[in-house]
Amino acid sequence: MSEDEFYRWLGQYLKELRKSCRLTQSEICNNFHLSRSSLSNIETGRHHLSVYTLYELLTVLDESFVNLVESMLSQHREQKL
Repeated sequence: MSEDEFYRWLGQYLKELRKSCRLTQSEICNNFHLSRSSLSNIETGRHHLSVYTLYELLTVLDESFVNLVESMLSQHREQKL
């Protein structure tokens, strides 16, 4: 997985997680110091976020870092098949 592919995958993961929590981008941004356009760019993979920003987003979305990493590794294994 290239770096660009990783950020697109991560953005899609966060977007799906946000939607499963039934939250809008605006609602996330109200609880998090991030503009809606920045969140949109993260969700499309155009913005490379810091680990701390990822941590804060996962906290707001009530998701563990372990789940994220497990999903990423699963995706990586699928691509190798």
